[in-house]
Amino acid sequence: MEAEYVALSSSCKDLFPVMDLVKEIRQFFDLPVKDKARFHVRIHEDNVGALLLGQLEPHRMTPRSKHYAIKYHWFQEQLVPRGITLVKIETKEQLGDIFTKGLPGVDFECLRKKLMGW
Repeated sequence: MEAEYVALSSSCKDLFPVMDLVKEIRQFFDLPVKDKARFHVRIHEDNVGALLLGQLEPHRMTPRSKHYAIKYHWFQEQLVPRGITLVKIETKEQLGDIFTKGLPGVDFECLRKKLMGW
């Protein structure tokens, strides 16, 4: 759970500046804000523990997560104001696993086809 939670925090660390940059570009060029121009960001997580911990109110922890470093909890306060939702995804549907795990041939081929859009 800790590794997945750290990965979730790291992905938000990369995502938030990109969202801020797009908003600044939109404001700089005086582009009108339409309903379709809003961010609809969903972060897919396959670990139930990391998903529950990410969805807790800021500054709340579980008995197993109280030892995690404070630097990983910062993103919880940013999810609601930025309109980001954490979504459960099945492990077999998680495309990132193709890069991080040694998968059996059948699972690898299935994820490879999904990644290539087949």
